[in-house]
Amino acid sequence: MRDAFVDFAREISVEAGTILLRGFRSGATVISHKSSTELVTDADRESEALLVARISKQFPTHAIIAEEGSRKEASGGFTWYVDPLDGTNNFAHGLPFFCVSIGVFSVDLRRVVAGVVYNPFIKEMFTAERGKGAFLNGTKIRVSDLEDIGNSLVATGFPYDKAVSEENNLREFNRIITRIQGIRRMGSAAIDLCYVACGRLDGYWEGKLKSWDMAAGSLVVEEAGGMVTRYDGGEFHPEFPEIAASNGKIHSQLLSLLSE
Repeated sequence: MRDAFVDFAREISVEAGTILLRGFRSGATVISHKSSTELVTDADRESEALLVARISKQFPTHAIIAEEGSRKEASGGFTWYVDPLDGTNNFAHGLPFFCVSIGVFSVDLRRVVAGVVYNPFIKEMFTAERGKGAFLNGTKIRVSDLEDIGNSLVATGFPYDKAVSEENNLREFNRIITRIQGIRRMGSAAIDLCYVACGRLDGYWEGKLKSWDMAAGSLVVEEAGGMVTRYDGGEFHPEFPEIAASNGKIHSQLLSLLSE
C-alpha cells in the first residue's frame, strides 16, 4: 500500500505544482498576511483545496492535516501531512525555493511511511517509502560522507515570532556558525531536508516547525541513509516542533553544539 501512497502523492504534487507555477511571479497573485512576518497567497489555498479533495476521494478513511487549516479526522490508521506551498515567503518574493510537501504517517507504526517533496520551478521531485530508499526524479540518492562538522555546510531557519520570543534560534545560530564551514537559509524546511538527503547539505536543524513542514522531508533523509532526531537525540515525531537532521556521521557533533 505504501507504494500506492507515493505514486498518488507524486501525481497530485504535480497537479498542485501546476497551480503554484501559474501564480509564481504573477501580478495576479493575491498575497495577504497571517502576521507581519508570515504570508499566505491564493496559490497556497488553491493548492491545498486540490490536494485535500484528491486525498479525501482516494483515501476516504485517512486523516488529513494541512497548513492552511484543512483538517479531517478519520480512523483509517494513516494521517496525511500536507503543505501545499512550503516556502510561501520565497514564493511571494519571486525566489524559486518553494515546494509541495506531502507526508503519510502510520498511526500504528508511529512513523512517516511515505513522503514526496516537489519543487515545480526546477522540476525536482524527492520521494521516499519506508524501507525502500530515497530518490530524486527516480534516481536513488544518498547523504554525504563528511565526518567532521567543522567542514560541513548546514541549513537552518528562524521562527515567525523571532522578534518577540527568546526561543528564536539566534543562540544556536551564533554558537554553531563559528564551528562549521557555512550556513544556508533556504526558507523551506522540506527543501532543506531533501538537500541533506541528496548530499548538497550535511545537516539541518530548526525549531518551532509544524508537522507538515517536516513529515515528508524527514523520511527522505532517513531513507537516504541520514539521521533525524530531536535536539536531545530523542525519537523524531512530526508533531514535536523541532528537528535535527544530518548525514549521520556528524549527528552527534551537531547535537552537542545544539545542547551547549
